[in-house]
Amino acid sequence: MAENGKNCDQRRVAMNKEQYNGNFTDSSSMNEKKRRDREERQNIVLWRQPLITLQYFSLEILVILKEWTSKLWHRQSIVLSFLLLLAALIATYYVEGAHQQYVRRIEKQFLLYAYWIGLGILSSVGLGTGLHTFLLY
Repeated sequence: MAENGKNCDQRRVAMNKEQYNGNFTDSSSMNEKKRRDREERQNIVLWRQPLITLQYFSLEILVILKEWTSKLWHRQSIVLSFLLLLAALIATYYVEGAHQQYVRRIEKQFLLYAYWIGLGILSSVGLGTGLHTFLLY
């Protein structure tokens, strides 16, 4: 057994760095390759290479959809609960009855809150008039 270990050590010493560690490349060639790759990525823009850009966009969308599908599949109980809640809310909204006065009131409140939140978001990106900010003070 000791002989077998000795033979392995001798073989290991006899190998040069390229054989032992795969293809050995020095850091300057790696830096050059990284620089070329970076330049290629910067040249892939919609107005210079529209077909390649759209191809990469489509492939990325497919990858993202696959990841989302996988995540949703692993959370089936949460998705099912959400869909059941959504179905109950839709049924409550469309079915006539005494509850419709409350549904309309909640709808008005929701739309009012959404309006003010939307104004706040628009203002934060510089698209607001400032009127809603004045009204809040």
